[in-house]
Amino acid sequence: MKWILPLSAAVLCYCVAVMVLSRLWKRRIAVEARLNSIRTDRVRQKSGSAGKKSRLSFLHISQSMKADMNLAGIQLTPEEFVLLWIFIAFAPAALSSAVWPSMLRSVILVLTGVALPQIYLKIKISKRRALFERQLGDALMVLSNALRAGFSFQQALANAAEDLADPIGGEFRTACRELKLGMDVESTLSKVADRMASNDLRLITTAVVVQQQVGGNLSEILDTISQTIRDRLAIKRSIKTLTAQGRISGKIIGGIPMILLLMISMINPTYMTPLFETAVGKLMLAFGLVMECVGFLVIGKIVNLKF
Repeated sequence: MKWILPLSAAVLCYCVAVMVLSRLWKRRIAVEARLNSIRTDRVRQKSGSAGKKSRLSFLHISQSMKADMNLAGIQLTPEEFVLLWIFIAFAPAALSSAVWPSMLRSVILVLTGVALPQIYLKIKISKRRALFERQLGDALMVLSNALRAGFSFQQALANAAEDLADPIGGEFRTACRELKLGMDVESTLSKVADRMASNDLRLITTAVVVQQQVGGNLSEILDTISQTIRDRLAIKRSIKTLTAQGRISGKIIGGIPMILLLMISMINPTYMTPLFETAVGKLMLAFGLVMECVGFLVIGKIVNLKF
């Protein structure tokens, strides 16, 4: 038990120091990058990569995590996010060990801290994908109007990228850059659809490719798809309204035991002590936690309809 607090404190101090130094170096790195851009080609190849190299590159962040962070729109470098992840994992355990020493509580807090950033990342990705789907109908209208005005599909896509907000604006800008580099429309839009997990965009990609191969009025096709997407979103909103009572009831009923546990612990701490210090109490807490999770999952399956 004695090693938890010193180890946690050492890890926290290390993470804070590296994050502060990383922030301080950012301006200097930017200046070095600008200076490198006006040097000769030979010097730029040697020093430019060094100027742009992250001071935290020793962490060796996986490509999948970098892609997830980019998809989630988090305004941190992957290395900074990992350091923040470590900080969140160890800070609560260190404070708990200093105030209320308990091996079980420290382990639970560390595991919770390890899981929370990943959960947050998944939630951010899910929200951005949902926002992308909601923006898709408006994007199709912009594309359709641009095509009617005589623009090519690539020009219409560039106009939509300028007019629309993120995430769809950013994804369209990425697609435009790839098209300028020589990629075909099908591959470019398919990559966007895969990143955003959008079946509607896959349908749009198929429509665009078929139109380019056999001809037809693409603006009318996009109008039809746009109306279909709007109708589907309207149905989803109606279902969400009808199931709101069930979702709120599930959250309230599921939260009551935890709220009561917290309130009783604050009012009379000794009353709840047997739950945390006896084997039977710990078993009851574990069983209650498992049943809470099962209840949330069951209610979620009931009220979250897929169609």
